[in-house]
Amino acid sequence: MGAPSFLGGKVQTKKGSSGSEVISAEDVDKNYMSKASPKIVEGANAAMGTTALVGGAKVVANTRVTANTRIFLTSQADGGTPGWLRISARTPGTSFTITSSSGTDTSTVAYELIEPDA
Repeated sequence: MGAPSFLGGKVQTKKGSSGSEVISAEDVDKNYMSKASPKIVEGANAAMGTTALVGGAKVVANTRVTANTRIFLTSQADGGTPGWLRISARTPGTSFTITSSSGTDTSTVAYELIEPDA
């Protein structure tokens, strides 16, 4: 079935195992590449946001996180002594913890939460 995309093109979608719509790589290439990036809302319990580390760690409250959520991290502004970042803990439906290899890291970190389809 065809559905209008948020960027104005037509895409072919199908239902994924979780009931969400899945867009093929061909449709992404044809309809989204070379176009403006979609805007993603940030805020409480959103799929994307930023946070500042304190003493090399930060617990991020977010009810969206599950045991399977893929959490992507990148530093936005270095602070203190930056280190490499990892997710050191998660509590589904509650929070996840970002930890730096440096105990004096106070960097601002961006995160993105993506739920796998299967």
